[in-house]
Amino acid sequence: MYAHVNGVNKTFLENTGPWRRKLREYEYGTLGADDDFFEEIAPLNHLERIEAPLLVFHGKNDTRVPVSEAEQLTATMRELKKDVELVVFEDEGHQTDKLSNHITMNTLIVEFFNKTL
Repeated sequence: MYAHVNGVNKTFLENTGPWRRKLREYEYGTLGADDDFFEEIAPLNHLERIEAPLLVFHGKNDTRVPVSEAEQLTATMRELKKDVELVVFEDEGHQTDKLSNHITMNTLIVEFFNKTL
């Protein structure tokens, strides 16, 4: 099961390269003009509603969603005293391609489920 934990919001657009930001602004709204909307839908503003432990995976070389999104999410959850773990694959991008990382990820998922369920 994979999910984008931060979704598209102001922080995402601010931390996305200019080549991608322009395309996303056409789709989601423009920085400066749509900031109120971004704040309303920003997952970071709703983290207090998460009750279950959360395991987050992210590729350090992700050009679609900057790793700072996952780091910001987990830091905020920790501030809220939420149960969260972050695993960053140094040699992956937006998806996990390497077999060794799939094995690591699946092993960690099983361990996480054994610990939290």
